[in-house]
Amino acid sequence: MKVFSTGFIFLTASFLIFSPLVLISAGPSPLLAGEPPEEQQDTAPDAGSKQQLFDTGSLPEDLFEPSRDTQSAPPDFTFSGTVQVRGTMDTSSDDRQENNTSLRNRIILESRYKTSARVSVLSDYLYFGDDNQTDDYDLELHEAAFLYANNRLDLSVGRQIIRWGKADQFSPVDTLNPQDFREFMIPDYEETKQPVWMANLKLLFDGFALEGVFIPFFEAADIDYFDSDWAVFPHLKNRLEKAAVPDTLKNYINTLQVNETDPSNETEFALRLTTTVKNWDIGASWHHTTEDLPYFTSFPVKNIRVDGSFSEQSIASGLQNAVFTNENIEVAYQRTDVLGMEFETTLSGFGIRGEAAWYEKESFLTSSLTSTANHTFSTIIGADYTTPSQIYFNLQFLHRHIFDHTPDILYFEKDTYSLLGEISRDLFSPWIEGRLNYSVILNDNAWYLSPSIKHTRIPNLDIVIGANLFYGDDDTWLGRFNNDSQFFVDVSYHF
Repeated sequence: MKVFSTGFIFLTASFLIFSPLVLISAGPSPLLAGEPPEEQQDTAPDAGSKQQLFDTGSLPEDLFEPSRDTQSAPPDFTFSGTVQVRGTMDTSSDDRQENNTSLRNRIILESRYKTSARVSVLSDYLYFGDDNQTDDYDLELHEAAFLYANNRLDLSVGRQIIRWGKADQFSPVDTLNPQDFREFMIPDYEETKQPVWMANLKLLFDGFALEGVFIPFFEAADIDYFDSDWAVFPHLKNRLEKAAVPDTLKNYINTLQVNETDPSNETEFALRLTTTVKNWDIGASWHHTTEDLPYFTSFPVKNIRVDGSFSEQSIASGLQNAVFTNENIEVAYQRTDVLGMEFETTLSGFGIRGEAAWYEKESFLTSSLTSTANHTFSTIIGADYTTPSQIYFNLQFLHRHIFDHTPDILYFEKDTYSLLGEISRDLFSPWIEGRLNYSVILNDNAWYLSPSIKHTRIPNLDIVIGANLFYGDDDTWLGRFNNDSQFFVDVSYHF
C-alpha cells in the first residue's frame, strides 16, 4: 500500500500544479500569402500600365528560397532510449509462500544509422521480494539488424523482433519470437517479446507480398520453474515445508533439478502471403518451428495426481501413492508446424480483425506433472471502436479447441472460451488517461482485470499507477494467482 499511496499522491500533486495549455491558431493573412485583398484586385492597373522600378531579370530565381546550405539534413546516426522502473506490492498478505513485492528495471539504448542498420542494448533487472527472495540481471545485445529496401523488396538480417498477426495482446499466429513469462501476463505484450537471430525477406508484387523467414538458432521462452509466484511450479518446494509429509520427502523435493535438452534441429522456416482485397487486409502463413515452451518428458516422482493449484493440501494428497526415483525433471522442446490465417478491415467506424491457427503439436501440463502434445485449433476475432465522446473499446473473443483432450490436462478444457480487451478514455484532460485491461475465461468464471491511470503531462515521462487483479478457483489458469493480486507503479522515460 505504501508504493501505491506514493504514486497516487504524486499523480494528484501533478494534476493540481500543471494546467493544460490552450493553443490558438489563426489562418494565414492574404497579404502575407502574396495576394492583394479583393478590393485592390478590382482596381489594380493592367499589366501594360505598370511602371517597372527595378530590372529583375538579373536576379536569381531562388533569391527568396531557403539556402540549401542552411537546410538541416537528417543526421546519419540517431540515438534513443527508454528507462523503465516498475514496482509492485500485493494487495493483501496471507500465510502462503509468495512474493509480496517485486521490482523491474529495464533500460534499452538504441542507435540507428540512416535506414540501413539499428543496434540496441538491454539492461534488465528483476527482483522478487519476501518469500523465496530472488533477483536476476541480464545485460545483453537486444536487437542488431541490417536493413535494405527498394520498390520490390524489404530485407532485414540480424537479431530482431518481427510481428505477425492482427490480434492484440494474444495472437495465435505470432509465433516467430519467444516471450518472457517470468511475470506471467503483467507486462504489455510487446514488452515480453524476445528478439532472435533471423533473416527476413519480403518480396513486393503488384497486388500481394510474399515474406520468408529463416531462423538458424533455437531460443526458448524465458520462464521460472520454481521459487516465484509466476513459476511453473510456484513455490512448490517451500510449500512442502508446511505440508503434512515426512522430512525425508521434503529434502527429496528440495533437491529436484530441471534438465533441459535443446532440440537436435534448431533451424526454423516460415512463409507468409499477404494481400488486400478492397478494404480487407488478408494473410496466410506457415511456420515450421520448435515450441518455445517446455515439454516435460519425465518427472522423478511417479504415480502422482495433483491439481493446478499446487496448494499444500493438493501436494500432500497427490503424493500418497507416489514412487520416488533418482531422476531429474526432464524437459524437451517439441517440433511443430503452425498454419495461420489473419484479416483486418474497417466497417462503419469499427476496426475488425481476426486470426485462426492450427498447431500440429501444442504442449499441455498434466496432473502427473508431465506433458502431453495435442493438435489444437485457435480462433480469435475482435473489434475496436472509439465513440464520439472519445471512449475507446477493444473486445476480442478467443476460442481454443484441443483435439483428443484428456481429463488429466491441467487448466484447459476441450474447448476454452475467453473474452479479452481494453477500455480507455482521457480523464479531466488529455494528459490523464484511464484504462481497463481485462481477460475473462468463460468456462470456469476466472478473470484478470488491470485498471490503471496514466499521467503524461511531463514531456517524455509516463507514470502509470494501477492494479493487477486475479480471481477464480485455485485450480484454474487465472484463479491460481488470486492470492497474487497487486498494486503497481510504472515509470518510463523516453529520450
